[in-house]
Amino acid sequence: MLVGASRARCAGSPAGGGSIRDTGPVASLSPVSRIDPAPVSAHVIEAGTLRRASEREGRLAKKTLNIALVGVGAAAQINHLPALQKLEDVRLAALCDRDPEKAARVAQKFGVPTAYSRFEELLADDAIDAVDVTTPNYLHAPMAIAALEAGKHVLCERPLARSGVEAAAMAKAAKKADRLLMCAVQHRFRPDAQLLRKFVDEGDLGEIFLAKGGWLRQKTEWDSDEWRAQKRASGGGVVLDLGFQMLDLALWVLGDAKVESVTASVHRSRKDAVEDSATAFLRLVSGATLTLELTWGLLMEKDFAYLNLFGSGGAALLNPFRVHKGMHGTLVNVTPTLETSRNQYRQSMEAQIRHFADALRGAKNPMGLSDEIQPVMDLMDAIYRSAEQAKEVKVG
Repeated sequence: MLVGASRARCAGSPAGGGSIRDTGPVASLSPVSRIDPAPVSAHVIEAGTLRRASEREGRLAKKTLNIALVGVGAAAQINHLPALQKLEDVRLAALCDRDPEKAARVAQKFGVPTAYSRFEELLADDAIDAVDVTTPNYLHAPMAIAALEAGKHVLCERPLARSGVEAAAMAKAAKKADRLLMCAVQHRFRPDAQLLRKFVDEGDLGEIFLAKGGWLRQKTEWDSDEWRAQKRASGGGVVLDLGFQMLDLALWVLGDAKVESVTASVHRSRKDAVEDSATAFLRLVSGATLTLELTWGLLMEKDFAYLNLFGSGGAALLNPFRVHKGMHGTLVNVTPTLETSRNQYRQSMEAQIRHFADALRGAKNPMGLSDEIQPVMDLMDAIYRSAEQAKEVKVG
């Protein structure tokens, strides 16, 4: 049972085995007083690898990591907190929520020693090495930037921000502070997704010429978080919610594919509402195409999520996971056996949190750093721009 939540719904995942997202009331925290929750203005920075000082790496590698979490809603209680509890050499040091009673109850439930109701109090705690941000979208940028400026590393729930401009400001703050800023891209850590990426990397599907991704979710009373329907708070509707996750996953599986142009259309139930459905057609630099279908309004018995790849040498589906190759003039099913006893979403979330902790200790090739996520956020902007202008938008 979620503390402080009347209900929560977990939708289906692209390959089964559990939820792909979490819902339920998430307390919206007031940002640090000197940070305005309005859109953050910043110059777009050139992507680059975040440098980490050798002294810091050595210090973190030899100690128990103290991680604090801000925003104790459903995302925290269902996913982040249980995953953090399972890590060795990681101490869940503090929680923060603007509702002090809720923060205290969740802290008691998960055995967390300290609960704050003011974010600046958490930031003033020098013992905390990193902050896990699971607040509404409009607080991602101001809270992440404040934490980075306070010398903390940051893991931020998706989407990283409401716009590419906000994401760039966050990346700039991380670079200036010489701290890690990572976005939660847990679907990359799903066993089926990682196997699919391996098939692509090794050329088993030949030249990929078409990719189709989509997430069609049932129309329900899922959105008990009022902020999701408010453009200023959320930044957008289904594109930022489901589209960010599906597009990030698709481009990553395709080997970090680059996009040349975007053509998109969105649907809104009323003029002043965030979009509830969207379609996008993306031309890739490789010559391949990627289509994206999204909705919050599916009137069927269950959600429908998929990522399908079609190549000159084979095809692969992520839901259900299937891989076929053309071999010696015959179509052969080469689908590997996957462990299905565990919830894949929960397993991927645990792997994501573990990956963050490993990155703080200096592990090589961390995934989901802000400069890697920046192009995905820019594509979110391009989708909205194309839909608004009703024309193809060039990227880059």
